[in-house]
Amino acid sequence: MDQLSAPSVRALRQAQNTLIEHSLDRISAAHPWYRTLPAASRDQIQTVARLGVTMFVDSVGERITSTDPSEIFNVAPVALTGTVTLEQTLELVRTVVDVVEEEAPDVVPAADHDAVRVLVLTFGRDVGFAAAKVYARVAEARGAWDARLESVAVDAMLHDSAEDVATRAGAAGWRGTGPVIAIVARTVLDALATSRLRHECREFVQDCLVSVHGDSVIVVLGGASAPPEQVSEPSGDAALAAAARRVAGVLDGVVVIGPVVAGVAQAGRSLRSALAGLRALAGWAEAPNPVHADDLLPERLLAGDPLAAEQIRALVAEPLRNMGALYEETVATYLALGRSLEMTARTLFVHANTVRYRLGRVSKQIGWDATDARDGLVLHLAIIVGRLAADRDEQPSTMGQ
Repeated sequence: MDQLSAPSVRALRQAQNTLIEHSLDRISAAHPWYRTLPAASRDQIQTVARLGVTMFVDSVGERITSTDPSEIFNVAPVALTGTVTLEQTLELVRTVVDVVEEEAPDVVPAADHDAVRVLVLTFGRDVGFAAAKVYARVAEARGAWDARLESVAVDAMLHDSAEDVATRAGAAGWRGTGPVIAIVARTVLDALATSRLRHECREFVQDCLVSVHGDSVIVVLGGASAPPEQVSEPSGDAALAAAARRVAGVLDGVVVIGPVVAGVAQAGRSLRSALAGLRALAGWAEAPNPVHADDLLPERLLAGDPLAAEQIRALVAEPLRNMGALYEETVATYLALGRSLEMTARTLFVHANTVRYRLGRVSKQIGWDATDARDGLVLHLAIIVGRLAADRDEQPSTMGQ
């Protein structure tokens, strides 16, 4: 930065306190939001403004060779960046620069008027850039800390109690109490892509957690608003499931969507189901993408996932058994005989239309169609799991014998 003559420097030093006071008066008068800040925050801003003017005067002194404008913000705590936005900080810098630009030339010899103006504008520009860098560093640190909190919350969903899960999620910013769904994708995201994903998620839902684990990304969603095509849909579960499909659509790689659960305390069930589905996905080469974890029940069951056994009983075996023995027997016989209507009818001593009717009722009521190869596999395994469970329940206890 060019240096001023010794008389100009002395004049600026003598006018320094006046420039500071006038700058603070202008800040208070020009920015209504400043007057609404807590007293401590106003004091910190005033300290920054005083140091800014002082550093400017020092920077034009004959013996000062360099000045780092970022040092101006060292006197203010990082917490101030959470109270005053970058835009507001730049407004304050502009206000101080305006005051100094207007008044400083009047206190120096006429020969240095233009030089002072140039020096003021240059210093103000450098301070503005320094402020942007400070806010960028704070944002980066805050983002890293938030990401850590989210990862801890996701880890709690896999390993901790429901109470701990709710606490960890709350610490990571989770505020909702409604249904929750988990998504797992096999993809690699850098910090920028992860931040962008969080932003996209919050366009669809109120709450989200994003955690990167090597080559996998975990997303937990809650509090979705119904999309336009479902504005008349009263179910929060349906709205959240639709939001999960939209989020899954922006993810690269293979994606597995877990089931909807009642709340964040139960999120681990949805997350474990999705992770188990991702591990078992290789068993179904024709699987769609994204795919629901419940559509991978056969592969998950064969891979030893205990949740799959519970889920297939709850979703398929028990509803089928509740329809009555005739329906379960019809489905079991139909599948055992290679999905032949005629052979099933002869075995059960009924008309083929009766078999067709019973299979149709099962498909309509529980959602799996025995005449479809994939659905038939689910039904067949569900019947086996249900019968094994019933047999275990009927076995007399041998404890104590």
